Amino acid sequence: MSLPEQRFGLAPSYSTRTTLVLALLTIAASLFHGALGAVDYPASWPAGTGYMLLSGLLLVYGILLLIRYAEAHDAMSDPLPRTPMYDTRHERMNHQVGLGLHLLAAAVALTWAVTRHAPVAHALAIAVSLYAAWLVQRSRPRREELLTEALPPQTDPEPGAAPEQGQGS
Repeated sequence: MSLPEQRFGLAPSYSTRTTLVLALLTIAASLFHGALGAVDYPASWPAGTGYMLLSGLLLVYGILLLIRYAEAHDAMSDPLPRTPMYDTRHERMNHQVGLGLHLLAAAVALTWAVTRHAPVAHALAIAVSLYAAWLVQRSRPRREELLTEALPPQTDPEPGAAPEQGQGS
């Protein structure tokens, strides 16, 4: 009787190189948006303060994503098999929050660029945030990957083996 082969889950989506680049890019973008918020502060203190607070949220998101990357990388060396744990509410929300923060930061930078407050710097901030938003979208596991991972392994019965009987006979 052969043992069924151990089935490992796909590598955690947080363990990819894309996630590492996204985390580092998010941290850099947050510092860039924060500096621009400080520059914009004299023109409008409520908007400049809000922009700096948004950059603080981006910084927190980037650091948490970096921590998740390190945890996922560590989990890949776990001697116990990984089980598929993808389509969870936490992972969906994490991607939605990251996408929302980067798109909101790009929108605020666009508003400042249109009002001619350091338009070139804000255009660069828009580009960084849009690229990071694209990476957030790209790092989300595809629905097809989730479905193929969730299927049970196909095992053929051994030739000549009797079919399994119920326990009650």
